[in-house]
Amino acid sequence: MKTLALFAALLVIGECAITYKDCGSVAGKITGITVSNCTTSPCQLKKGGNYTVNVTFATKEASDNAFAYVKGILDGIAVPFPLPNPDACMDPKSQIKCPLKNNQTYLYSATLPVSKEYPDVKVVVKWELQDAKTNGKDLFCFETPIVVVG
Repeated sequence: MKTLALFAALLVIGECAITYKDCGSVAGKITGITVSNCTTSPCQLKKGGNYTVNVTFATKEASDNAFAYVKGILDGIAVPFPLPNPDACMDPKSQIKCPLKNNQTYLYSATLPVSKEYPDVKVVVKWELQDAKTNGKDLFCFETPIVVVG
C-alpha cells in the first residue's frame, strides 16, 4: 500500500495525466510534469518515436551547470536511456539558461528517443537533472511508469 501511495501523486495538466513520484529532489522542487502524446498513466511510448518531457521546477540553490540522466528500472536493475544532449545548459531544446538562480522557476524540456531495438516492456523511468556545482545534487528527480510498445 505504501508503494501505491508513493505513485499516487497524480498530475493533470491540460489533457496529459501522468503518475510520478519524487525520488530525491534536493536542490529544487518539481511543480509540474508533462509528456507529449501521453494521455494516460503509465504512458505508452511507441518504438521509433520521440517523446518530449517537460518538467517545471523551482530551484532551492543557484547552479552553474545542469546535467540530465535517464534510466529505465526493470526488476531493480537500472539501464541508461541515452539522451541526445544531457547537458541542459548547452542543449537549446532544454529551455534552460545557465547559470540557474536560487528561488526561480524553470521549464526543462528534453526529447527521449525510444529505439526500435527496445523490447516491449513495462518499466519505471527515473529522470534526474543534477547540479554539477553542488556535487551532483538533484535539481529534480522523478520516477514514472511507462510501457514501451511495438
